[in-house]
Amino acid sequence: MESISLVVPKKKAEPVRRKLIEKGVLRRDLQIRSDAKNVYIPVTQRIDLGYPIEKMDFKEMELQVSDYRLLVDVPEELRPLLPSSFDTVGSIAIVKMEDEVAPYAAKIGKAIMATQISIKTVCMDSGVIDQFRTRNVKVVAGEKTTETVHKEYGLTFKVDVARAFFTPRLATERQAVAKQVKPGEVVIDMFAGIGPFSIMIAKTGSPKVVYAIDMNPDAIELMKENIALNKAISVSPILGDAREVLPRLEKADHIVMNLPHDGRGFIGEAIRALKPGGVIHFYEITEEDEVQKNLDEIADAARREGRLMKELARRRIKSYSPTMTFYGFDLQFL
Repeated sequence: MESISLVVPKKKAEPVRRKLIEKGVLRRDLQIRSDAKNVYIPVTQRIDLGYPIEKMDFKEMELQVSDYRLLVDVPEELRPLLPSSFDTVGSIAIVKMEDEVAPYAAKIGKAIMATQISIKTVCMDSGVIDQFRTRNVKVVAGEKTTETVHKEYGLTFKVDVARAFFTPRLATERQAVAKQVKPGEVVIDMFAGIGPFSIMIAKTGSPKVVYAIDMNPDAIELMKENIALNKAISVSPILGDAREVLPRLEKADHIVMNLPHDGRGFIGEAIRALKPGGVIHFYEITEEDEVQKNLDEIADAARREGRLMKELARRRIKSYSPTMTFYGFDLQFL
């Protein structure tokens, strides 16, 4: 296809390309050409950047569709119900679907794989089930596996999305908590899962020990593999109920409580396991208008233990529903 273009010396080509993007005149539908001396950058209109302009032929770009909804074949009346987002764990996409579009899960999965080259498996997520907080997942497209390897901030995690709960959406939160731990401190991760908080803490700082508790045997098995993969030698995995395990452990400087639906039911045990001045990193899914009431309940629990609570930080992590939000709190207990 013929187009006007800027003739730019090779050493100047990249800064000029960026300038053209900024000005909105770079033709993205055509491939940039070059020879031994110059780069020929197609543009939508004449622009004076101090370089010659020539008319020449260019190859057309094969535009990559990034939104799977443009490809999936479903009745038009159902298109507004197609999932607008999904979680990516390693090579697996985990998608929640409305009941109306669930019969088209295989088509949705194939469309996602067509637009996301790194995705090899698509699973439909029907929610968290059982006392181990595992996802009720079903492979609807791609490789018939629920195992993958997920990477974040230089760490590697073996994940089985059907056997133990894991969310990639807390990667930034895990790093934020890890940066608060000082060398030699004791950390307890009460609901550790496959170990992402514990291992991030162990690798980011130099804690004395991270006690990583979970009552799911599959999660502990995967955690042990992840400890070895990341050489996180200060992480001590413990299979059991946090309520029963906590009294046997040394007092902690930091406690991670990532049980967003039920965490307040364990707050008394956590406070008793915390050193004076220690911090609980507490996560909760709550109605927006109940945040302060819930914090007041935790403060009341602290007073019953002879402690005072101080809110150090409040982070709005993500929306959970139209009225509910996933929050992270750093709470100090004096």
